[in-house]
Amino acid sequence: MSKGYIQNYKAQSVAKNLSQFLWQVVKRNPIMWALFVIGDIIHYIRTPITFILIGIMIDELTLITPQDGIPSDVVWIIIWLFILQTFAQSMHVIMGYRILKWRADTYPKIRIDLLDYLQNHSYQFFQNHFAGALARKILEAVENINRFLETIRIDIFASIVTMTFTTISAFFIHAYFGLFFVLFAISVSLPTLMALRKIKSRSLEYSHARANVTGHTVDCLSNNQAVRSFATEDNEIEKHIEVTQDEIRTAIKLQLTMHQISNFRRISLIILSAFMPFLCVYAWSIELITIGEATTLIGMAFSLGGFVWNLGNGMTNVADQLGYISDALTLIAKPHEVIDKDSAKDLEIKRSNIVINDVIFKYSDQNLFENLNLTIPQGQKLGLVGQSGAGKSSLVSLLLRLYDIQLGSIEIDGQNIAEVTQESLRKNIAVIPQDTSLFHRTLMDNIRYGRLDATDKEVIAAAKKAHAHDFISELPDGYETLVGERGVKLSGGQRQRVTIARAILKDAPILILDEATSALDSESEKLIQNSLKTLMKGKTVIAIAHRLSTIAHLDRIIVMDKGQIVEDGTHEELLKDEKHYAKLWSMQSGGFLGE
Repeated sequence: MSKGYIQNYKAQSVAKNLSQFLWQVVKRNPIMWALFVIGDIIHYIRTPITFILIGIMIDELTLITPQDGIPSDVVWIIIWLFILQTFAQSMHVIMGYRILKWRADTYPKIRIDLLDYLQNHSYQFFQNHFAGALARKILEAVENINRFLETIRIDIFASIVTMTFTTISAFFIHAYFGLFFVLFAISVSLPTLMALRKIKSRSLEYSHARANVTGHTVDCLSNNQAVRSFATEDNEIEKHIEVTQDEIRTAIKLQLTMHQISNFRRISLIILSAFMPFLCVYAWSIELITIGEATTLIGMAFSLGGFVWNLGNGMTNVADQLGYISDALTLIAKPHEVIDKDSAKDLEIKRSNIVINDVIFKYSDQNLFENLNLTIPQGQKLGLVGQSGAGKSSLVSLLLRLYDIQLGSIEIDGQNIAEVTQESLRKNIAVIPQDTSLFHRTLMDNIRYGRLDATDKEVIAAAKKAHAHDFISELPDGYETLVGERGVKLSGGQRQRVTIARAILKDAPILILDEATSALDSESEKLIQNSLKTLMKGKTVIAIAHRLSTIAHLDRIIVMDKGQIVEDGTHEELLKDEKHYAKLWSMQSGGFLGE
């Protein structure tokens, strides 16, 4: 973690439910929250105390005339009012600074925890969800935990403290008024409490609808080239209108429920504002209370009405915020599909032998591999061929442990990959994919991604080996050129060469090539093939290819069909057998396999 505002970061496991999540946030500094409770109590009880002191002062003044002068008791009440207000406001200011610092330090860490957990979900998880929607869930969780804690402090806790102290004070003045305040608070708050479940449920619906809107927007923009190429802008707008309509529908349902509750509170406050002055004046007229006590009770009644309103708002907002947080946690905090065992150790490679033993793997409730066996000795260059759906990419995904197998084992140097850490496994395997994936960062950063501690010289050396240095040098900003989202500023061949440079820099003992030269023109391919020969020296290599000419020179070729190995041998041996491989070779037009 780089030095800066976020200090002493330590990753925490993501809570699996709402209560755990809230506790994880608070326990980061429980002493501070305890001080907040004390400080808030002092700050918020000043209101009823102020009304009490004012009432006492009015009773004192009614006993004298202006000619008698100002009594010393009244002077002391004024002094105490000043001290009370100064102390309460000072506490509030101090706490404001403290919570500002805590919020700035804590919320980014929560977001990092969620991102850290999210990115360790399985490959299949990310295939099933919009990237934009997932990003939205993280932001919603952090934004709403902030709003939730603020609402608890400012609306709910403040209201409860003030209402409690106000009601107790009213009981000391006269039990009738204390009982009246209790009944009023219950009658106004109870309907709000009863509606909270509905508010939370509708908030969940709204959160899901908003995530869909964000997901579609990001999906549309990230595929802008395809949208413009097929002139389907109107179609995308129509799809966006569809998800937006759902967002509007759920928003109206949520807001309607909240407004209904607010309207009920408005009616209750109107009744209170009209009835309480009459009740106090009547009680004074029959000498049940003094004029000062009547003034105190009227002031406290209007204060109570305000805090009852805040309490109702707070409860509805909390239900809304909890809906957002629950929706985010439901998606993000799902158990990881592929996890390391508690006893998992780092993979240690000395020879990079790969052994697949009786592997059974189901995908989407269909058996893809049944008792698959394959041994790849150290340093062997293996080609994988077969028509689409034969299982080539799935086999590579299992080797990378993007999925867990149901039965059997995959071993590297005698170590079961299910019993080593995923991080150490993937650090020892370099992948050059068919679909290049670049970050919207500089070319230097994208190549250095293969080995984060590499020097600039090492990055440039890898780029030269991948024949990427020349085109990079011709760019206005050279290696500091930003490549755009997913590398859109580069051509397909340029992106592929950057990916190859990244793999060269990683220098892992096992190398996987998935149509690594498919996006290159003939001249670039020839250059890259030479670079790949250098890269493959001393490594165990698995190369997937549809263009058979790119793997004909490899040590061994495996032909797969429907999840089974149907042929195994060198290029020459397989041609002589005149079976699947020979048929595929003869079918090629321009060097590619048909469907």
